[in-house]
Amino acid sequence: MLIIEAGHLIAHAAAPQQSGAAVVVIDGLVHAIGPRAELRAHYPLARRLDLGGSLLLPGLINAHQHGRGLSQIQLGYPDDQLEPWIARRRGRGAPDTYALTRLAALRMLANGVTATLHANYSYASGDYEAELRAAIRAYADTGLRATIAIGYADRGALIYPPDDEAAFVSMLSAKARELIRAGRPAYLPLTETLDLMARLCAEYAGHPTLSFAYGPAGPQWVSDEAWRVLAGDAARRGLGLHFHLLESPAQAACARQLYPSGVLAHLERLGVFQAAASAAHFVHATERDIADAARLGIAIVTNPGSNMRLGNGPPPLDALHRAGVCIAIGSDNCTLQDDEDLLAELRLADALTRRGRADDVTGGMWMLDAATGAGTQAAFLNGAGAIAPGMKADLIALDLDPTQGAFLDPDMGLLDATMARAKGRDVTLTMVAGRILYHQAKFPGADLAQARRAACRTAYASRSVGPDTQAAAEEIAEALRRHYTQPVRT
Repeated sequence: MLIIEAGHLIAHAAAPQQSGAAVVVIDGLVHAIGPRAELRAHYPLARRLDLGGSLLLPGLINAHQHGRGLSQIQLGYPDDQLEPWIARRRGRGAPDTYALTRLAALRMLANGVTATLHANYSYASGDYEAELRAAIRAYADTGLRATIAIGYADRGALIYPPDDEAAFVSMLSAKARELIRAGRPAYLPLTETLDLMARLCAEYAGHPTLSFAYGPAGPQWVSDEAWRVLAGDAARRGLGLHFHLLESPAQAACARQLYPSGVLAHLERLGVFQAAASAAHFVHATERDIADAARLGIAIVTNPGSNMRLGNGPPPLDALHRAGVCIAIGSDNCTLQDDEDLLAELRLADALTRRGRADDVTGGMWMLDAATGAGTQAAFLNGAGAIAPGMKADLIALDLDPTQGAFLDPDMGLLDATMARAKGRDVTLTMVAGRILYHQAKFPGADLAQARRAACRTAYASRSVGPDTQAAAEEIAEALRRHYTQPVRT
């Protein structure tokens, strides 16, 4: 039993601020909340952790990221249009998934993230199950709560349908064509994907911090039949579906060709939404798409830094707010400042949504909800996103000195001020399932320096391909740029 005492507590986005509060944690759950003196008297034998004047909040939820502990800038990829940027990965070898995911998890913990959705991702090593299990092991070892999306794709690996891939390849050099032919499958076939899910659900049944979802890559990457099968299995197992949606102009053009009645309406006809669903990006959503998302109850995970950096433009957050769509937040491992500071990413999102909010919703309220309550919906989590008796003891503490600075007007709401000024480096405590995983800039159960060295080693190793391979990947990337900057196809 542990009593955590703090100067202030905000239990959820719509809750009033409490001063001089404390939280009792027993067996990984919040047992009680109340004035510190009262709880001290009621639980005299409990251990106490006094956080001084800090602010206690529910832990943040990063609802869309890929376990990339080193950013694309660190790995040598400049920001670019999405499709050429993806193609450049062909010029590198497959890194150690465990090392990169473990570093990503530690960085998130240090920035106040207590739970994440690990979106579908593959380094195309040819052994997707081994990659996925390495990521699972990294989350288990660090203690970060994670919903792990098992990826799937069966088309559009080079160019999106219905464009003629053979014609595109024929325009490339022999070396580039050879690199494409040598590519290994990123994901498993459909039946093997279902089998993998069955095995993982059995192996990790009842795990305190790990759960699973399906991660079909996105409409342009997944056939109709696969959507039907994955959604049916997800519904039978009570799992969610998480996918990329309308991220780039090229994906929007593809959707207009493939789904003239609207991409979400098409997925609805396939039975996709018999399971819970969330989608990332949604940058190029039409009014019809937004209305469909609201009607279907789909949680949208916005990734504004990534969207701006990869040339996709700002997400339509005003329109999403006006339509009443559930909006969560994700870093996509590509935040505007090239870090895992989810608080800073929330501020960018807020700057893009000044007109769409209801009159009684402040920036602080919607931002905290996006990173907590809405995040639980997007990441298919139960019992998280708030500090209340019976809820998971996933919480963080922020040092308020940087937020308050030299002066903070007494009439300024603490939540609004915190969301407007706090940074990830202000986090002094991160607790998941009642375990302290980060405290006063230290990881009690992990060696950050060792994790960084391991990520560095695998980054160097992935560069071992020859210059001819890198040149071929660059050729493919530039060919894709030309292909997708032709006049818009309708």
